[in-house]
Amino acid sequence: MTRAEVEVKLAHPKEEAEPARCRIPAADVYETADAYVLLLDLPGVEKEGISLTLEKGEMRLRAAVSENAGTQGRLLYGETRTASFARSFTLGEGIDTNSVDAQYDKGVLTVKLYKHEGVKPREISIN
Repeated sequence: MTRAEVEVKLAHPKEEAEPARCRIPAADVYETADAYVLLLDLPGVEKEGISLTLEKGEMRLRAAVSENAGTQGRLLYGETRTASFARSFTLGEGIDTNSVDAQYDKGVLTVKLYKHEGVKPREISIN
């Protein structure tokens, strides 16, 4: 089992039971010395349509694509209409839940989950 699976349990993320138009956003997870970095794809979502919450060791993401119907005329066929995204992640004990950063740019939500000081690797000097 890797550290990422222990600290940020993403191998089996909890998926919310949502209506049929709800999608699960694709996610990439990276580990740095100080944090785990999640990249979540949210195409067509405006920043104001994103909700990211952290409660009791669980991070929940909900996002909605804004309705574009009628802006280009009468819709005859559509595959990109209103939809929503939902996904939740169980966080491990090594995550400092008071130090989480999130940025949204060009359809990608970047979430940094910082590690507690005690789980960060450290260099030990040899005398």
